[in-house]
Amino acid sequence: MPRKGGRGQTEPDSEQELVLGANGDPISGSLDRFDEEDFDDEDGFVYGDIVHDEKAEEPEDLVVVNLPAVKADQWEVDGESLADKNPECRETDDVVVVSPLLELEENLPGWNEREEEIPLVTLEDLEVTAEAHPELRLDFIAPSHLRD
Repeated sequence: MPRKGGRGQTEPDSEQELVLGANGDPISGSLDRFDEEDFDDEDGFVYGDIVHDEKAEEPEDLVVVNLPAVKADQWEVDGESLADKNPECRETDDVVVVSPLLELEENLPGWNEREEEIPLVTLEDLEVTAEAHPELRLDFIAPSHLRD
């Protein structure tokens, strides 16, 4: 079972287990390259991590695309703070902006070669969905290419 809030993931059943995306293709190849010790609990998510929204009825692969230095009680969505929209999360949770993996692959094919976050204006210009969530609402699924 994945851990919450970018705090790591459970060990795979075997070193050859693959993490598959929503389309059934491998996301990051074999997990034997990923050592949970490489996942820093203090730092949380990084650009490129694959996550799922724990509230989604049918979870889809989402990519962490932007990590604004803002807490959930400071981010406004439709006239309310992100914290107010997610009362199960702490007001001090970090905001994490995610986009659907399939949209990124279609509209920004080199997303997984970038080393920096994608600016929100770029996502908007490319018409890529970008949603902000409190970090504890997201389940870590697979490591970013930057964790290699």
